[in-house]
Amino acid sequence: MTALPIIQPDNPLLRRPALRVNDFGHQLQTLIDDMFDTLVEARGAGLAGPQVGQSLRIILARLPNDDEENREIYGDGAGRLYVIANPKIIRRSDEMISGVEGCLSLPGLLGDVERHESVELAGQDREGKPIRLRASGWLARVFQHEVDHLDGILYIDIATSIWRPDEEEAESLAAAVKSQ
Repeated sequence: MTALPIIQPDNPLLRRPALRVNDFGHQLQTLIDDMFDTLVEARGAGLAGPQVGQSLRIILARLPNDDEENREIYGDGAGRLYVIANPKIIRRSDEMISGVEGCLSLPGLLGDVERHESVELAGQDREGKPIRLRASGWLARVFQHEVDHLDGILYIDIATSIWRPDEEEAESLAAAVKSQ
């Protein structure tokens, strides 16, 4: 398994809609494992196929480890890895929540983004079996962010404000990431 390079916005693949996953064979399994290694090495919460140069509708989401403090923040999804092929948001809550987002493809930037507080996704697991997931809070935000990547949308396209964090804010974010 290998960590993959994460592409930046100057690569046009990041702005194109990704292709449906139809083959769940060895190549996809290797890609998923490599994407996981990439996510861990980059200390991110989510990763989409296009971010690693693969025009495939595949996302990974990984919330911080399952300990008491993180369960309070992230709920039952703490510590779990989600792998979803061909994800489609089939339900969205009416309630919207603004929150700070960053992106592995846009290092050094943060933005305020309004997202649905909860969503329901339909898709397939890594073997191609149908799955449905309900998510709220942080996990719902990660799912929406990653599904946007599959449609060529970056969070900076929908952010209400974008900024470069100052040194103190960057240190605070780095400490939060280390707890993952």
